[in-house]
Amino acid sequence: MRNRNAIHVRAPGPYAVVRSRRRRHGAGRVLAAGPKTTSTIRRRRITLSSVSRTTRRHAAWLELVGDILQGQPGALEFPHAQVADLLLESFDAACCSLNVVDRAWVDHVVGGWPVGFLPTTPPSGVLPDATTHPLIRWYAVTGSSAPQVLGRVPRAVAGPRLCAEWSAFARPFGITHQLALPLRVGQGIESYVVSRPDDDYDDADADLAALVVPALAALVRQHRVLRNVPAEQYDCAYGIRLTRREFAVLRLLGEGLTAQAIARRLRTSPRTVHKHLEHLYRKLGVRDRLMAVQRARDAGLLTVPPEPGGRRGTPHPTLLIPSPRSGDDLPVATAPTGAPTPRPAG
Repeated sequence: MRNRNAIHVRAPGPYAVVRSRRRRHGAGRVLAAGPKTTSTIRRRRITLSSVSRTTRRHAAWLELVGDILQGQPGALEFPHAQVADLLLESFDAACCSLNVVDRAWVDHVVGGWPVGFLPTTPPSGVLPDATTHPLIRWYAVTGSSAPQVLGRVPRAVAGPRLCAEWSAFARPFGITHQLALPLRVGQGIESYVVSRPDDDYDDADADLAALVVPALAALVRQHRVLRNVPAEQYDCAYGIRLTRREFAVLRLLGEGLTAQAIARRLRTSPRTVHKHLEHLYRKLGVRDRLMAVQRARDAGLLTVPPEPGGRRGTPHPTLLIPSPRSGDDLPVATAPTGAPTPRPAG
């Protein structure tokens, strides 16, 4: 029922018409309910300039995440450059790098933006010892998957001498302040790192990073599900207009995962997974998960699963970080023959 004493507003064009059924006198004291009164006020025009910078940054990330999650399947590479561009803009950074630390504690820069701003290897030709980087030590010791600011790493993790040595190494590259946004911690570390030469990152930057990291982790996990899909299966998915998210859910459904397990794998909620399943059922013309998997296999969207058996996956243990090594113990820029090449998320 409509409240007869409420104030109702409608806004045709640039003006808002406000109607009230109460008359007030003095400090909000109601005298009596009287006839309707009408007032006209000019409506405030909302423009982009009146929206806060924080709101604009949040909106930009929502748009990017939505485009990647709901886009048509078929992208074989993770859009690192697109993500890096938005990271540079959002955090007023001079450069952004994608760093992969392998199990031998060697730090590999596998991507840098702007392109050419950072060398993939130092001028000395020796790959950096990851154990001397305060941020990497932080993740190795804590096992945290949250973003971290270089200047906020406790001294118990990286003492003043270690920080000074790292600063001396990084300063020639124009790097003074850093913020890490980890994609993977455990069995090595993979992270975006944004860097500045001047002002340090503040609480607002840390808060935004805390919102961005889960979204990035969800994008990376989805890409890993779809990374090795044969081209013909992508064509089939595109033919029935599946989004990337729906195709990822379908593939995990074909592996026998429940909605709760799919939600954990893709870093989303079971309710969202159920909504994707509803869309899948409609597009496949079925009513349940068993029929959906069978129809998908018949249509060439899924392959026949391997025979059951084998070891179950175990959680990644947190590696104990070794003591910093001397330069003689570090590998040169060209990896030895047969050594695995670090792979980023995409």
